[in-house]
Amino acid sequence: MMDDTREKLETETKNLNAFKAILNKSNEQTKTMCAILSHFDERLAKLEETIAPVYKETGNLQLRQENIVKTLENLDYVIKFYTVSSEVEPIIRAGISQNSLQSFLFNVEKLKDALNYFEQNNPESPELMNVSALYEKGGNIVETEFRQLLSRHSKSIAPVIIYDLVNEDESSLEAEKNILEQIPEKTKSELKALGEWLCNNRKENFISAYSSLRAEVLVKSLQALKDHQKSSSGGNPNATSGIHSSPLSSRKNVLTPLRDTPPNRKTPKSIQQVLKKKLHDVIPSEMLGGKPSHPIAADLKEDISISEREIVFYLTCVTALYKLMQCELKLMEGIIAIRYQKIMFSRLVYPALENVVAEGEHLANRVKKFTARHDFMAALSLFPLLRHQATMRHSFDLLFDGCSVEVQSKFQGLVVTLQTTINRTLEEFIDYIKTDTETKVPKDGTVHELTSNTMIFVVNLMEHLDILSRVITITDMQSVDSSMDKNRWAYAQYISRVLSALGQTLQTKSEAYSDIYLRAIFLLNNYHYILQTLRKSHLLDIVSLYEREIEFIYESKIIENKRVYSQSWSRVLHFVLEMDKPLSQQRMVPEMNQIANMKLKDKDRQNIKDKFAEFEEIKKAQTAYAVPNAELRESLKRDNIDFIVPKYKLFYDKYINMNFTKNLDKYAKYTPDDVAAMIDTFFDSAA
Repeated sequence: MMDDTREKLETETKNLNAFKAILNKSNEQTKTMCAILSHFDERLAKLEETIAPVYKETGNLQLRQENIVKTLENLDYVIKFYTVSSEVEPIIRAGISQNSLQSFLFNVEKLKDALNYFEQNNPESPELMNVSALYEKGGNIVETEFRQLLSRHSKSIAPVIIYDLVNEDESSLEAEKNILEQIPEKTKSELKALGEWLCNNRKENFISAYSSLRAEVLVKSLQALKDHQKSSSGGNPNATSGIHSSPLSSRKNVLTPLRDTPPNRKTPKSIQQVLKKKLHDVIPSEMLGGKPSHPIAADLKEDISISEREIVFYLTCVTALYKLMQCELKLMEGIIAIRYQKIMFSRLVYPALENVVAEGEHLANRVKKFTARHDFMAALSLFPLLRHQATMRHSFDLLFDGCSVEVQSKFQGLVVTLQTTINRTLEEFIDYIKTDTETKVPKDGTVHELTSNTMIFVVNLMEHLDILSRVITITDMQSVDSSMDKNRWAYAQYISRVLSALGQTLQTKSEAYSDIYLRAIFLLNNYHYILQTLRKSHLLDIVSLYEREIEFIYESKIIENKRVYSQSWSRVLHFVLEMDKPLSQQRMVPEMNQIANMKLKDKDRQNIKDKFAEFEEIKKAQTAYAVPNAELRESLKRDNIDFIVPKYKLFYDKYINMNFTKNLDKYAKYTPDDVAAMIDTFFDSAA
């Protein structure tokens, strides 16, 4: 055990000595390496001291070289400005026709650079004048070339193409293609290049040139369309003959191209025919047979025929303007930078838009003049205009988005003018009914012309039911707001106001009759006419929305006036009813036999004659009464016969069996059948 320990100790001692020897050798090598590194540092320091002056000198040389290069570059840059006028002058003088467009524009740009240099760095240089003159001349050539090139391809659109354009079918697409192809693609690229240069250098001139030339095309195109329309009517824009000779007649969607028109929607093209048909549908024919003399209906046919063609022409122009403006905007896309399109478009469309709006305002002013003459029917011609404008409003708003406020408000201003004019006419119509001072009434008690004309006007308003809420003054906003159909409610309120005013005026006019029974016939005729018109035109359903008892009210008035009229027989019944007593036939026969053998005095005979003569008086009066409605006329006759003839028969039989005279026909002139026939001639002045 001790031996092993000794051996391990000796081994470890040897290892320790070996490690010490290695450590000593490592220290010696470290000292050697430190000496080498120190020597290397010294040599690097000496090298740096040697290289630093050389490096510094090299940097200075490089800087001098860069300065020389920059100086040479600047010298070259400046020298070209002094030589540009002599280099470019032949090209400028030759113009674009002798050079390519790109080459010419490139040389004009060189003049612009020279001009900017001299203005900033050497404004006193004589070369500035030469460069400035050449640049001005070059700019003028560019502007002139742009104008000429655009003008050469800017021709007014033929009316036939415009008719195709406003038509919503394949011909519209073909017409639009023809318009856009007026300027070929090559020309568009040249105009675009010229326009870009003008945009950067002469923006105002460029905008003015393009907008004025294209605006002129737009105005001339619309004027050509108007001239064509006039020529199609024989030179008279108000003529009604030949209306179907225009290409417009075969285009069903010309007037409302931006929405689907319901099949039952009438266009202004048939205003006169529609009005005439509606009048015969809801107005008794006997009321339309005479010549109108009342201010409302005076020259009715003439005014409608005048307005009809003008309305068709005007609405065609409005649609054509919209379509042509669309084409102009598309045409800009290949020529004008997008940032300038709306500026130019505003200037371009304004003259034509102003003309079309002015025409619409002129029509509105004409309606105002008609209204001042109490010709309220003229206002009906504005409804198709308002409907068309309202239909196209959204399309115009989209088209004018981004344009000037003046352009955006122009179209809306016309809509407001039309609404205001129609509203004022409708209100003045009610005021006219209320304040009608005409004291003349029909001698025969027939329907007053104010009544017939009022109902004609009200009936024809129904053709425009879809937009009535836009123009009618609402007196009961709460009920209208709660309604599902504001147009029908507004219309119902308006009719109620009209009928109320008419009723008051009729009552006042009836006071002009001294004969209270003729007064009753007058009111009966008018109330019956109003009620029948409401029923036949289906206005009764509309008015009932606001005035539920309207039918009952008029039926009550009719019954009341029938009652008053029936009192006209009171004097006759005063004599006839002497037999209308509870006497038995057995009692009457002895009395009559007793009287038959008596000899009457002259006074008694005259009294009998006077009793029968009462029928002559009432025949004379009531034959002059007029009841134009056949149904009402026959009803009154039937009531009279049923009420009078049975009583008269008793009266007649009493005296016909009396032998108080040999000339009985001299006293009892009328048999019961004669009385029935006489009553059958009542209410007919021609009988």
